Amino acid sequence: MARGKVGAVNNLVKLGVKYGPIVYEAVKHGKEPARELAERQVARSSARRRALEHAHHLVDGSVLTVFDGDQRLFVVFNGDTPVASHPTSKKKTLQALIDGYDLDKRVRPTPRRRMTPRVKRTGG
Repeated sequence: MARGKVGAVNNLVKLGVKYGPIVYEAVKHGKEPARELAERQVARSSARRRALEHAHHLVDGSVLTVFDGDQRLFVVFNGDTPVASHPTSKKKTLQALIDGYDLDKRVRPTPRRRMTPRVKRTGG
């Protein structure tokens, strides 16, 4: 097999593993449930990103992953004080969400490097 074909097969396998369950649900149950499943997956990943972004903008920000039933929530802290949760919990308060969790497991956002545009130098 040529080197390009191996890379194509690897990419195909990776995409199949990543998106296979969503496609399976679409075929099995129809378009509407698959769309809802895809929206839940996107909301799940965006909630973590939003929580880390929120913590990044605080003075001493950190994020703790907690569970409210079967829903994963990300509680944002400023120091030792809970500030918000992403997504917002409608059933429980922030203090009730973090009861019983080890606060040492909080994650601090990593400092971001500023991405500068790459300018192609032209000779002349």
